[in-house]
Amino acid sequence: MSEPTDSDSTRSRLAKSVLARNLHVRRGERVIIEAWTHTLPWAVAFAREARRMGALPLIPYEDEGAYWDSVDDGEFAVLGNASAHEWAALARTNVYIHMWGPGDRIRLNQLPTKRANQLFAFNDKWYTTARKAGLRGARMEIGRPHPTLAEAYGADIDTWSDQLVRATMVPPTTLERTAAPIARALERGRRLRIRASNGTDLTLGLAHRRPVVAVGRPRIGDARRPFDMLTGLPSGAVRVALDERVAEGTIVANRTCYYDDGIARGGVFHFEHGKLTSAEFDSGEERFRGPFKSAGKGRDQPGFLAIGLNPELHDTPQVEDLERGGVMVSVGGNQGFGGRNRASFFGWAINAGASVEVDGRRLKL
Repeated sequence: MSEPTDSDSTRSRLAKSVLARNLHVRRGERVIIEAWTHTLPWAVAFAREARRMGALPLIPYEDEGAYWDSVDDGEFAVLGNASAHEWAALARTNVYIHMWGPGDRIRLNQLPTKRANQLFAFNDKWYTTARKAGLRGARMEIGRPHPTLAEAYGADIDTWSDQLVRATMVPPTTLERTAAPIARALERGRRLRIRASNGTDLTLGLAHRRPVVAVGRPRIGDARRPFDMLTGLPSGAVRVALDERVAEGTIVANRTCYYDDGIARGGVFHFEHGKLTSAEFDSGEERFRGPFKSAGKGRDQPGFLAIGLNPELHDTPQVEDLERGGVMVSVGGNQGFGGRNRASFFGWAINAGASVEVDGRRLKL
């Protein structure tokens, strides 16, 4: 990138790209851009570009230090209960820009589950209000990089941020062109085979289910995907629920699995007769093993397949399934993608660079 990621010029270019190409902001529309301490410079850039487009921006701001002071003082109910004027603003909003906060996700994930749930008790009402408003928007991964999370991942925060900026500005039309033939093949096919020189050779079943194609445009009024009024950015994936009865062979990961509080590397999944028979990792195995052990029926069945489309990503934290040529196979629940598996468990392995054949015909990834 010719300009540093944290330069005003880069921030303005990204904001303009998102508002114009992904969200199609129009003159006179009301735009909310949420901001935390670590994302305030990005929010300012979005507000500036929204005004230049004739839109009407508003920035609600949360200070990271003050937020954690409230957590330390036990004010969970207060933090999880938005005020009447916030609901009123949301109900009159056309476009919403979400940036991840609080920034210290490691500290957030160390909270007891009950306490963490209290902090986000407003969530269901938020989506209900947003749907009624016909709101559209974006969840911006550029708000994810934070020193504590970068340390947990062993990631360089500048490289991480730079990749996210580049990938966010890939036009939706570019991603659509790559996605279209892949989606058609996955919907029409019956058998899928994944092969790579590292020992990957896995056959999976397809069940004529419609793939979910993510190219960076929000979906409004889609009953199948009610939360996709906010598109994730960067974007770029074709995902489809697999036939839960079919899986034979092995997938050997060559990409990291990024969990909310750390990583797992070197995953190897073995399947026989439609079931996961073993899952091994070079490191971080406990992040898979603990939840898998406590999960119920369906945890060992194939879940969904994701094929990445975005050319600007490479083993990028939290969006590892979007990398172009990345093939992700999950186990566990797949109802969110039109499947029948209701298991609450989600485990995954990604091989980037593998070949994928549908009914004997190789896909162009």
